[in-house]
Amino acid sequence: MVQLKVAVLDKEREYLKQLTAYLVKKRESFFKVWTFWDIETYQRAAEAEMFDALLVTGAFLENMETGEIQSKIILFREDCIPGFAQHLPSVSKYQPAEEIFSQICAFLWQDNTFQEEWAFGKRTKMIGVYSPVHVERQMFFSLIMARILGEHQKLLYINLQEHSGFYGVTNTDAAEDIGDLIYGMMQKGRDFQAGLHRIRRTILNFDYIPPVVNPEHLSEIPQKLYEELLIGLKNQSGYDVVIVDFGNIFLGFAQMLSVFENVYCLEKEGGLNRYRIKEFFEYLEKEDEALVSRLKHIFLPEGLSAGEEPYSLEKCLYGSFGDYVRNCLGGQEIG
Repeated sequence: MVQLKVAVLDKEREYLKQLTAYLVKKRESFFKVWTFWDIETYQRAAEAEMFDALLVTGAFLENMETGEIQSKIILFREDCIPGFAQHLPSVSKYQPAEEIFSQICAFLWQDNTFQEEWAFGKRTKMIGVYSPVHVERQMFFSLIMARILGEHQKLLYINLQEHSGFYGVTNTDAAEDIGDLIYGMMQKGRDFQAGLHRIRRTILNFDYIPPVVNPEHLSEIPQKLYEELLIGLKNQSGYDVVIVDFGNIFLGFAQMLSVFENVYCLEKEGGLNRYRIKEFFEYLEKEDEALVSRLKHIFLPEGLSAGEEPYSLEKCLYGSFGDYVRNCLGGQEIG
C-alpha cells in the first residue's frame, strides 16, 4: 500500500499526543504520520525520510529554514494567518482530525499547487468493468484486480452496482456512501478531493468508496453528475488507478467510456448471452465504432468457485475463481 508521508510540527505536545491517539484508534493506513515538537528532532528525521508534506504551525515555521525543503508545506493554522505565511495553503488546527487529513489530501492532489516547484497533480488511469450478461461474479473479478494492482500502486475501487453484496463479501459497513459523495458535489463551493478522501475507506491494500445502501440514489443521479464524478476521479483524485465496477447502464454511459484506458467486458457462455452481447456491441457502435475495439473480452466459465460460503474477499482471492482471474489477466500485468 502506497502511503502519504506527513510530518506534523507543533510545539503543543498534548495536542500531538491526542492526534497520534486518534490515528492509532482509527488504524489509519493511508497516511504515515510523524509528530515533532522540537526542530532538532525533525531535522534528524528529515535526513533519513522524505516527507510528502509538512503540516507546520506558525510558531514552528518561524524557526525553520524553508528554502531547501522539498516537501509541500501546509500551514497548521491556530488563529489568524501570520503575514510571512500568507502564500501557503492552510488547514485549521482545531477541527475534527478526519477533516484535517481530508483537506491535506485535497492540497496534495490538486493540479495547481501553491508552490510552483512542487507539482503533485496527475491524471489517473481509469479501468472500467461491465458485464452485458450480468455475470454474478463481476464484483469478485474487480476486487481481485484491485487486490493485485494495489500491491504497487495507489488504487481506488468504485462500485456502481445496486445491491452488489459488497458489504457482506468484505464484512464492512458504512455511515456514508458514494451517494453522499455525489450529492455533495451538487453543493456550491464543494471541494471534490476533500469530499472523496473524507468518505474513502481502506481494505487490504486498496481504498474504496462505500457503495450505495439505498439503490434509488443511483437512479436519481443525472448524466451531468456521472460525468463530473468520472472526470473528477481521472483528473483530481490523485490515485494511480481507479477501478469502476458498473451496474446498470445510465444515460451517457457509452460516451463516458472514452474516459477509461481499459474496459473489461465480462461474458459467459449461452445462446441467449451471445445475443445479449451482440446487442451491446451494436449499441456501442452506434455511439462510436472505436469503442468496441477497445473492450477487453473476458469469458468466465461456469463451475469456478469463489471460495466456500460464506463468501469473503480473502476466500474469493484464493479459490479457483481467483486463480482463473490471475491467469486470465497475466498475473500482475493488468491493464
